[in-house]
Amino acid sequence: MKVKIHFVEITGACAVLAAALALPAGAAETGLYFDAGAGANWAQDVDVKISGVPGTSTGKLDTGFRFSAGVGYNLNKNWGVEFDTGWVWNSFKDSGDSTFEHLPFIINVIYRYQIGPKLETYIGGGAGGVYSHLTIVEGLVDDDDGDVVFGWQALAGLRYSITETMSVGVGYKYMGTTEGKYDIEGSSIKISSVHNHTFGAVFNWKF
Repeated sequence: MKVKIHFVEITGACAVLAAALALPAGAAETGLYFDAGAGANWAQDVDVKISGVPGTSTGKLDTGFRFSAGVGYNLNKNWGVEFDTGWVWNSFKDSGDSTFEHLPFIINVIYRYQIGPKLETYIGGGAGGVYSHLTIVEGLVDDDDGDVVFGWQALAGLRYSITETMSVGVGYKYMGTTEGKYDIEGSSIKISSVHNHTFGAVFNWKF
């Protein structure tokens, strides 16, 4: 596997997270938490440009899945900051076993609002780095490559408390990235901005 790693976004994200986790815990609403989620992922069409080939083609992706995991810190009753990662996977339509995957490293700012004794809604957004991995398996071609690009996301959901520290619910995540460049069988392939939409189940555990 040929991987091009650029550490600017990831380093900055980790620095922000470290500063947030260093804050002292005061009231009961503050403290560390663990987040996880899984669901179906819909990816919008992407523009594909291959070096030496005139014009741009459209890449269509099948419905895939996303698994998310992260750790965060509740700053007070409503606001928190978290580090979010996971795995986003989609296959290309009518293109052999070709796939497009993403591994995000994103810092989110979260706003929570209690709407009932056990119900809580939340919204948030963030930015960071995303490692995107392209695999082309079609005809005589069998190669893969990766690139780290800038990424951003927005999220929202509803959670129900099953204990004082654990809650489950449903959530939505949108993730976008800038253009990525991949070296496949000696040819340079550029894939335009990626836009992914995930709906699924969420889990939160406060320490």
